[in-house]
Amino acid sequence: MKKLTLWKIKWILPFFFLLMITASLQAQETGPLMMKQELGYTLGGGVFGAGLGVVVWFMDPLNPSVTLKSTVKNGFIAGTALGALFGFYMLQNAIIVPSESTLPENLDQLLGKDDL
Repeated sequence: MKKLTLWKIKWILPFFFLLMITASLQAQETGPLMMKQELGYTLGGGVFGAGLGVVVWFMDPLNPSVTLKSTVKNGFIAGTALGALFGFYMLQNAIIVPSESTLPENLDQLLGKDDL
Protein backbone atom coordinates (compact mmCIF):
# COMPACT_ATOMS: atom_id res chain seq x y z
CA MET A 1 0.00 0.00 0.00
CA LYS A 2 2.78 2.40 0.89
CA LYS A 3 4.59 1.61 -2.35
CA LEU A 4 1.46 2.47 -4.35
CA THR A 5 1.13 5.82 -2.57
CA LEU A 6 4.77 6.69 -3.25
CA TRP A 7 4.29 5.77 -6.91
CA LYS A 8 1.31 8.13 -7.19
CA ILE A 9 3.22 10.99 -5.59
CA LYS A 10 6.22 10.27 -7.79
CA TRP A 11 4.15 10.74 -10.96
CA ILE A 12 1.53 13.25 -9.88
CA LEU A 13 3.86 15.93 -8.46
CA PRO A 14 6.00 16.37 -11.62
CA PHE A 15 2.86 16.36 -13.75
CA PHE A 16 1.31 19.01 -11.50
CA PHE A 17 4.42 21.20 -11.73
CA LEU A 18 4.48 20.76 -15.50
CA LEU A 19 0.90 22.01 -15.66
CA MET A 20 1.79 24.99 -13.49
CA ILE A 21 4.58 26.24 -15.77
CA THR A 22 2.81 25.91 -19.12
CA ALA A 23 1.45 29.10 -20.66
CA SER A 24 -2.29 29.35 -20.90
CA LEU A 25 -3.80 29.48 -24.35
CA GLN A 26 -6.23 32.27 -25.16
CA ALA A 27 -8.74 32.01 -27.95
CA GLN A 28 -9.69 35.66 -27.76
CA GLU A 29 -7.88 38.95 -27.43
CA THR A 30 -6.65 39.82 -23.99
CA GLY A 31 -7.47 43.55 -24.23
CA PRO A 32 -10.62 45.24 -23.02
CA LEU A 33 -13.90 43.98 -24.41
CA MET A 34 -14.84 45.77 -27.61
CA MET A 35 -18.53 46.24 -26.81
CA LYS A 36 -17.53 47.69 -23.45
CA GLN A 37 -15.45 50.25 -25.31
CA GLU A 38 -18.40 50.90 -27.63
CA LEU A 39 -20.63 51.57 -24.64
CA GLY A 40 -18.01 53.92 -23.22
CA TYR A 41 -17.86 55.94 -26.44
CA THR A 42 -21.66 56.08 -26.63
CA LEU A 43 -22.12 57.25 -23.05
CA GLY A 44 -19.18 59.63 -23.32
CA GLY A 45 -20.71 61.14 -26.44
CA GLY A 46 -24.01 61.59 -24.62
CA VAL A 47 -22.37 63.41 -21.71
CA PHE A 48 -20.32 65.56 -24.09
CA GLY A 49 -23.47 66.39 -26.09
CA ALA A 50 -25.37 67.35 -22.94
CA GLY A 51 -22.50 69.63 -21.94
CA LEU A 52 -22.51 71.14 -25.40
CA GLY A 53 -26.26 71.74 -25.02
CA VAL A 54 -25.57 73.76 -21.87
CA VAL A 55 -22.93 75.78 -23.75
CA VAL A 56 -25.42 76.48 -26.56
CA TRP A 57 -28.01 77.63 -24.01
CA PHE A 58 -25.42 79.94 -22.37
CA MET A 59 -24.86 81.60 -25.73
CA ASP A 60 -28.45 82.85 -25.83
CA PRO A 61 -30.12 82.36 -22.41
CA LEU A 62 -32.70 85.10 -22.87
CA ASN A 63 -34.27 83.61 -26.00
CA PRO A 64 -37.75 82.44 -24.87
CA SER A 65 -37.99 79.67 -27.48
CA VAL A 66 -34.75 78.02 -26.30
CA THR A 67 -34.87 76.31 -22.90
CA LEU A 68 -32.06 74.64 -21.02
CA LYS A 69 -33.99 71.36 -20.97
CA SER A 70 -34.47 71.26 -24.73
CA THR A 71 -30.85 72.13 -25.57
CA VAL A 72 -29.49 69.55 -23.12
CA LYS A 73 -31.89 66.90 -24.46
CA ASN A 74 -31.02 67.63 -28.08
CA GLY A 75 -27.31 67.73 -27.28
CA PHE A 76 -27.53 64.42 -25.42
CA ILE A 77 -29.31 62.75 -28.34
CA ALA A 78 -26.86 64.11 -30.91
CA GLY A 79 -23.85 63.28 -28.72
CA THR A 80 -25.07 59.73 -28.13
CA ALA A 81 -25.53 59.16 -31.84
CA LEU A 82 -22.12 60.62 -32.70
CA GLY A 83 -20.45 58.70 -29.86
CA ALA A 84 -22.00 55.45 -31.09
CA LEU A 85 -20.84 56.15 -34.65
CA PHE A 86 -17.33 56.92 -33.42
CA GLY A 87 -17.41 53.71 -31.35
CA PHE A 88 -18.39 51.65 -34.39
CA TYR A 89 -15.59 53.32 -36.35
CA MET A 90 -13.10 52.33 -33.64
CA LEU A 91 -14.60 48.84 -33.57
CA GLN A 92 -14.04 48.45 -37.30
CA ASN A 93 -10.43 49.60 -36.97
CA ALA A 94 -9.78 47.01 -34.26
CA ILE A 95 -10.77 44.06 -36.44
CA ILE A 96 -7.81 41.86 -37.33
CA VAL A 97 -8.28 40.10 -40.66
CA PRO A 98 -6.09 37.03 -41.06
CA SER A 99 -3.69 37.17 -43.96
CA GLU A 100 -4.68 35.26 -47.04
CA SER A 101 -2.40 32.45 -48.06
CA THR A 102 -2.57 30.63 -51.35
CA LEU A 103 -2.17 26.89 -51.45
CA PRO A 104 0.79 25.51 -53.39
CA GLU A 105 -0.03 24.25 -56.86
CA ASN A 106 2.53 21.44 -56.92
CA LEU A 107 5.11 19.65 -54.80
CA ASP A 108 7.99 21.87 -55.93
CA GLN A 109 6.18 24.97 -54.70
CA LEU A 110 5.46 23.23 -51.42
CA LEU A 111 9.14 22.39 -50.95
CA GLY A 112 10.24 25.88 -52.03
CA LYS A 113 11.96 24.75 -55.21
CA ASP A 114 10.43 27.27 -57.60
CA ASP A 115 13.81 28.22 -59.06
CA LEU A 116 14.44 24.85 -60.74
